[in-house]
Amino acid sequence: MHNTIYRSAAFLFSIVCYGVFLLVFLYLLAFLGNLAPRSVDLGRDMGSAQFAVLVDIGLILLFGVQHSVMARPGFKRVWTRVVPKEMERSLYVLISSVVLALFMWQWRPIPTPVLWHADAAWSIALGWSVMGLGVAVLLWATFLINHFELFGLQPGWIPLRGGELRGPAFVTPYLYKIVRHPLYVGWLLIFWGAPTMSVGHCLFSAGMSGYILLAIRFEERDLVEHIGEPYQRYQRQVPALVPRPGRRLTS
Repeated sequence: MHNTIYRSAAFLFSIVCYGVFLLVFLYLLAFLGNLAPRSVDLGRDMGSAQFAVLVDIGLILLFGVQHSVMARPGFKRVWTRVVPKEMERSLYVLISSVVLALFMWQWRPIPTPVLWHADAAWSIALGWSVMGLGVAVLLWATFLINHFELFGLQPGWIPLRGGELRGPAFVTPYLYKIVRHPLYVGWLLIFWGAPTMSVGHCLFSAGMSGYILLAIRFEERDLVEHIGEPYQRYQRQVPALVPRPGRRLTS
């Protein structure tokens, strides 16, 4: 009885964490599109430009450190001595969402100068289309590898049903045969796809893009250590981010 109550509470916790993630993700899209009262270019007095740049770079570093440290296998081994294994992923999702919410709350807009601004209907549509494509690629990529495991719902659900948690399998469906990191491709399209690009938005996008490039190195090092030769062969056959003719996984 006690185990059933505990596992039910763990699953409910995973649902709450997933709900928080969805809200923060949707706000991020509004934040980048300047559709919310507090956005990448709107809402908070930046003070001096130098102060705004320092604060914004600090927020990017905070986001990058939290994501990178908590995603490392060594941290997870220590973390799961304190946190139940079935709740580890949900806690990562929750903490990441809180950090991203703090990031957006404290972001100092630098709305000028404007690097580009779409003023024709076709160029405005193009900017939104790039962001929309990024959202589609990102979500599709998560479902290809197991959306519910990635965001903590499956680790909460399986023990409730009496199953045993297992690590995710190495699979390369569809998009993963074209690039190794379609999740990151989606994020890059979201960051850079906008009808208007201010210097502040550019700082955000460049900083987050830099984090992605660094994260790939750490992530692939861990994958090679965990999977070995199959992943090294995958690296040789498939490009990381930019599709190239004739370079895709065929078997």
